[in-house]
Amino acid sequence: MERTNLHYSTKNIPVASERNYKIQLLEKIEAVIKRMRWKAIFFDSENGNGDEIDKENYGLKTKNTPPHVKEMNAFEKDLIDMINTLKFRKVRNNFQSKLNEDIKSIKNDTKIYAQADKTSNMYKLTKSEYDKILTNSITSTYKKTEGNIKKVINTQGKEILQNLDIMNRMEINSENNCFFTLKDHKDNFVNNPTTRLINPAKNELGRMSKVILQNINDSLRNSLALNQWKNTTDVINWFINIKEKNLCKFMIFDIKDFYPSIKEKLLNNALQFASSITPIKEKDKEIIHHSRKSLLFNNGETWMKKEGNLFDVTMGAFDGAEVCELVGCYILSQITTKFEKNNIGLYRDDGLAVFKSLSGPQSERIKKQFQKYFKDNGLDIIIQCNMHTVDYLDVTLNLNDSSYKPYHKPDNETNYVHKDSNHPPNIIKQIPIVIETRLSNLSSNETIFKQAIPYYENVLKRSGYNHNFKYNPQAKTNMQNNRKKRKRNIIWFNPPYNNNVSTQIGKYFLTLIKKHFPSQHVLHKIFNKNTVKISYSCMPNVKSIINAHNKKITAPIVEQQTKTCNCIKKDLCPMDNNCLASNIIYQATLTSTLQNSSEKIYVGLCETTFKKRYANHKKSFNTEKYRYSTTLSNEYWKLKELNAGPKVTWKVKRKCKSYNTTSKKCNLCASEKYEIATYKGSDILNKRSEVISKCRHQNKFRLALHDTKD
Repeated sequence: MERTNLHYSTKNIPVASERNYKIQLLEKIEAVIKRMRWKAIFFDSENGNGDEIDKENYGLKTKNTPPHVKEMNAFEKDLIDMINTLKFRKVRNNFQSKLNEDIKSIKNDTKIYAQADKTSNMYKLTKSEYDKILTNSITSTYKKTEGNIKKVINTQGKEILQNLDIMNRMEINSENNCFFTLKDHKDNFVNNPTTRLINPAKNELGRMSKVILQNINDSLRNSLALNQWKNTTDVINWFINIKEKNLCKFMIFDIKDFYPSIKEKLLNNALQFASSITPIKEKDKEIIHHSRKSLLFNNGETWMKKEGNLFDVTMGAFDGAEVCELVGCYILSQITTKFEKNNIGLYRDDGLAVFKSLSGPQSERIKKQFQKYFKDNGLDIIIQCNMHTVDYLDVTLNLNDSSYKPYHKPDNETNYVHKDSNHPPNIIKQIPIVIETRLSNLSSNETIFKQAIPYYENVLKRSGYNHNFKYNPQAKTNMQNNRKKRKRNIIWFNPPYNNNVSTQIGKYFLTLIKKHFPSQHVLHKIFNKNTVKISYSCMPNVKSIINAHNKKITAPIVEQQTKTCNCIKKDLCPMDNNCLASNIIYQATLTSTLQNSSEKIYVGLCETTFKKRYANHKKSFNTEKYRYSTTLSNEYWKLKELNAGPKVTWKVKRKCKSYNTTSKKCNLCASEKYEIATYKGSDILNKRSEVISKCRHQNKFRLALHDTKD
């Protein structure tokens, strides 16, 4: 195990290649066109009220592609054509050069970069070292399971959603491999490395459970007025309101392994308690309980909790944090039956309490009482008493002088996004201002603020900034009085930002809105400068590149297919002895014997072997009732009717991966759309409308199409 540190934030973004940028931009164009189509479809053009059908969909997006809206055709064509009008420039600076060198080194490395749990450190591990640590982490709490239990869970989920109108919005549960982060802040880490096991194989019903639990937790907080803090600002406001601070002492406690320690009985008790405060539907309880049915996957093996049931609150679940908040609220309600509720608070698994004028024996008794409350609920806590000063979250609270100041872990290197990172300029501009505001909020006075400045000034200078910090006490008032703004009915276009693109994409897009939806247009009311706006998104950062590298190294070795062609007559193979290739973008070139006729190009894809796809093409060429299967077959039949001797040749353009439930993206479809949208010339047979189409490879992961038969 070799410790390493990049000495800059892994949130930094390298400048993307033209191809990668255009593919991501095309995805964003497709997304905004779909949103605008749905808006136009549900818009009542006769009375102009712009109402949409109000359904409970738990925030889940539809998988369907909206039909064409003829009033939008010209706008869509111009927006897709923007891909070919982009202008690029060369961007050179020392930081981007450093990023490119590090990324190249990481990609060429055969070791895995395991990230630390609470610091910016990383540890380079060989695959054998990584597998050994991961196996130890898994076997400590999980056991292997046999049978088709994955299918059982998906079937039960389908039955729960049977009468709900969101079945087509859900996918079957993913089977993503687990991984770990290293707790290098723990004692004796070098000799006994401890880990936090992360399970990204999420139960998809957790998306619904998250929304349900958020509503329950909000209702409980409003009704009970418990100190269940959401952020550091809540903690500071609580601290400020403590009376006679000089007579008080802190007690701080931490719930050990909070997520995995929550058992089914505890969750049931918490839900029963919540039901006495706010009404909860039985269907919602069923969804919450089913979302706890989780499995862990590693290199094709399936694992479940050693207790023998499927109940698990995993690190990485969609609703894991919300489950913890519900349980935390339940335990706080028990504690506050004996202790003053204003003196105790909880943020996830970190608790803080304050007591006045306690002797040593009294503190010990309170400590034991707290431990009993948690032990009765199957939880264990680490607790410290009789403290005048505590480091809690990212602030240090001092009862002696009623002060508070920013806190950062001494063994962690603080890093911020570099000034030359490939982030939108507005984000880069706001970073020093945000840090200044944060330090003002975390400092009780200007003196403490000035004492904290030097450390953060050095960090910012290392990141390329030159900012003069100024204490802004108004920042606290503004944060406290910041009212929740009314949500507006706005459609956002989120093109990715890239430093080497010189074209002003935002200006271009808004010009198209103004051009195609003028004041007299039937859709002007819903598509104008006030209802359609732009906000830049980001390209993949260094952390995502490292994660992709780790997945590549840890992926099980798949034997390469040695046989590339099974044609009896090799000289007649349509793909030059490569007809067994799969997951490819291919190009068909149609020629004829007509004079002055030009070649016609058709771009297609196939997830299966090309030979299976080729069989369908042959069928459409030879059987007239399949003439309109593709634009290629239709053009082929036109030439055939003219006795022009049509001939098709084939070649592989690119190999890509199809849709997977981890990234929720299909590189195969994205690459095909890119080839169609960026093709220069009028001899292409594909229609531009194919760019706004549904990924056909998602269907096998849809819960509605899940096979429930044994």
